[in-house]
Amino acid sequence: MKQLFDYINKQVDDAELYKKSDEIISIEIKQGDIKAVDGKNVIGFALRMNKDGKSGTAVSSSLEDKSILDRAITSSKYRTGKPFKFGFAEAENVQCYDRRLAEMSAEELIQMAKSINDRLKKINSGITNQITLVRTISNVEIMNTKGLSDEYKKTHLKVSIMTMSKSGFVQNTYVTAFSSYFEVSNEQLQDIVDKHMISETTYEVETKRMPVVFSGKAMGALMTRLLAGVNGEFISKGVSPISDKKGQMITSDILNITDEGNLPQGFATMKFDDEGTPTSKTVIVENGVLKNYLNSVASSSKVDGPITGNAQKQTMFSKEIENQPIVDSTNFMIHPGETTDKDIIKSIDYGIYVDSVMGTHTGNIPAGEYSLNVSIGYLIKDGKLAGKIVDTMVSGNIYEDLFKVKAVGQKLELMNVVFYPMGYSPMVRFDDINVVGTK
Repeated sequence: MKQLFDYINKQVDDAELYKKSDEIISIEIKQGDIKAVDGKNVIGFALRMNKDGKSGTAVSSSLEDKSILDRAITSSKYRTGKPFKFGFAEAENVQCYDRRLAEMSAEELIQMAKSINDRLKKINSGITNQITLVRTISNVEIMNTKGLSDEYKKTHLKVSIMTMSKSGFVQNTYVTAFSSYFEVSNEQLQDIVDKHMISETTYEVETKRMPVVFSGKAMGALMTRLLAGVNGEFISKGVSPISDKKGQMITSDILNITDEGNLPQGFATMKFDDEGTPTSKTVIVENGVLKNYLNSVASSSKVDGPITGNAQKQTMFSKEIENQPIVDSTNFMIHPGETTDKDIIKSIDYGIYVDSVMGTHTGNIPAGEYSLNVSIGYLIKDGKLAGKIVDTMVSGNIYEDLFKVKAVGQKLELMNVVFYPMGYSPMVRFDDINVVGTK
């Protein structure tokens, strides 16, 4: 890669060359039978450069493709905006590579999926399930004209479990991911089965304000809005409602939220972000008080705050080599509270438990507004999950509703946002949330 970078460097003012290669194995098993085993290797190179006061970009799949420079220069003639800013800082190693996971064969991964199936069948043999495992081994390398030259290896394992109703619809889902090997516990499988069985009874919900418990994975729909609020780019443009709230209370005092790109074995843990900035732990909310914003190299020059290592080549819908780095989460973390998950449910006489939603990407996200259809949720009645709710929606504004948090659970789950995870969260109880049902 150095040879290509040196060639580029001689002909531009500033440049950054980024390389990412992925070795991916995905396995899909339904009812213990293998439905698909796919493997692929993907490699990409992305160039960002400045020449004569203009910026340009191009991508390639080969180190031999020197036309990447010509294409970047051509693109600069049609791009608007200021030249790219590049930085340099030494990054420390982080725990994001697991040799055991990297060396697992496809057959071993298949056996891992079959083990999950067998244990589910042992709990309840009548449930139709589908299990998907995806193991990725990544190599990332970056160079720029500020003197940066660094690389790291990363592993990633994602496990998805779905149970299906007798009519063929998704009844319950479970997804988790880490950058190291892990096993789905029997306790987690029992919870999947319990929720599946509860879902065989359905309820209509009253339209009124009531206690609402968001599962850890469903919290992603709300945290997407807070993430937009602490995005340095949105802060600089004045579209965030909390652009002037640093040092002030913006949530209940029992909430503590961080972004941790260096979290040991987190699913999004990495040595440096996609601009080469070392990742770090950034305290966003501490006991309800807004402490920091998240910044890229570009946004940090526009707002009051350091570069936090949050530049990601992704959008809400894609993670492609050609995406330009934007401010986004790494391991966005809601920290566990002092109340057990069981006690949170027990404390509610009548309310709902939201486990999965549709509509995360809709509405005025930077303003904190949400209107979410509950795709998987349960009625809480007399301190227990009574059955699955149908035709239910929750709505509000997080900058009002985060003050209504009454309890934070203890078991972390993977937060999901549309197609990709964004971090980890326990279940969270809110009071006085607007619920729209059919009664």
